[in-house]
Amino acid sequence: MENRRDILKKTLVIGGIAGIVATQKAPAFSKDIGILKIGQLGLGSHGFAGRFKAPPENLKDRIRCKPYAVWDDYPGVAEAMMKNMGFERVIKDPVELVKESDVISILHADYRKILELARPALEAGKPVFINRPFTDTISSAEEIVRLAKLYDAPLMSASSLEFQPEIEEMKQFVKENGPVRSYEAYCPEQLFTWMFPHVINFAHAALGGGIDSAYFCGDYIMDLNQIKIVNGNWVHPIRGSIGSALSVLTYKPRNGEPPIIGMNQIGACPGTYHINIYASRENRIFSAGQRDNAPLFMHMFLAQNDFYVTRKPPRPYEAILEQHRALVATNVSRLTGNAVRLDRLGGDDAIPYSDSLRNICLRSYI
Repeated sequence: MENRRDILKKTLVIGGIAGIVATQKAPAFSKDIGILKIGQLGLGSHGFAGRFKAPPENLKDRIRCKPYAVWDDYPGVAEAMMKNMGFERVIKDPVELVKESDVISILHADYRKILELARPALEAGKPVFINRPFTDTISSAEEIVRLAKLYDAPLMSASSLEFQPEIEEMKQFVKENGPVRSYEAYCPEQLFTWMFPHVINFAHAALGGGIDSAYFCGDYIMDLNQIKIVNGNWVHPIRGSIGSALSVLTYKPRNGEPPIIGMNQIGACPGTYHINIYASRENRIFSAGQRDNAPLFMHMFLAQNDFYVTRKPPRPYEAILEQHRALVATNVSRLTGNAVRLDRLGGDDAIPYSDSLRNICLRSYI
């Protein structure tokens, strides 16, 4: 199964492969007709745009986008991204990049800057993809959605797990065996703000919303500079082995049934990305990335392409906001030691940030 490290490695070769293939293709002025130009703002943990440079042969008729322009605020990084991911230009001004691109992809790993980076694109009415986590504060999240609605600028922010084929299988399972009593969602990597969106969003896409409160317990990991990977396990140099972190989400009652209890776990436990749904008649484990011989992140790639082309957001904005609130509530619970209701959060409540998140991305390029 692919992880972020695999994706970053692949983006290093995509540009070279595309260059070889390009010599055997029609000239750019003919083959690029009707192709949307992707402008990327910032380096993050994934190389989504690089996949558009050389899509799989069986998808070339469906893929209607290409990496065009890139910007980053760290010297030399945008130039490296242009070379490694197949962008055509480096543009020094993010506002100018928005003007010259058709669609915008915001991957900057410092998610405190997302609102600032997204505003010009939203005000221009252009489709905007924002990598997870969505942003930092509750007020920033609400402002991004407000701008998207005001300027009719399609907005997408998601985990790759939200587009797995298992989502529809889970919905059908619940329809036949529900109601749901509880679930356990799991991600094998442990990093608070990057990994909790995987499990929270995965469950939300499959089972719907209505989250009432969040409670955090377990090991809190944000500083990657303190972590080493030994024999596939995350190890802290002082504390030794690292356990898991848990966000217990309680849902509002549905149709007179008891509240669903969701155990959203990241970290040191066996298995891959999965959800174990406990319905009233049966429980079943659904593991992502196990069908159709398709890489785990291929479904995100296709969802992005379809979003850019059709201008139709794949998930409701209310879902994006609730997922972000659940993540913020998990952090506030970590700070207070209490369960936190989503409707009690204030605009300044936020997810945590560590410079190591951005630095580990930069070290991949400098």
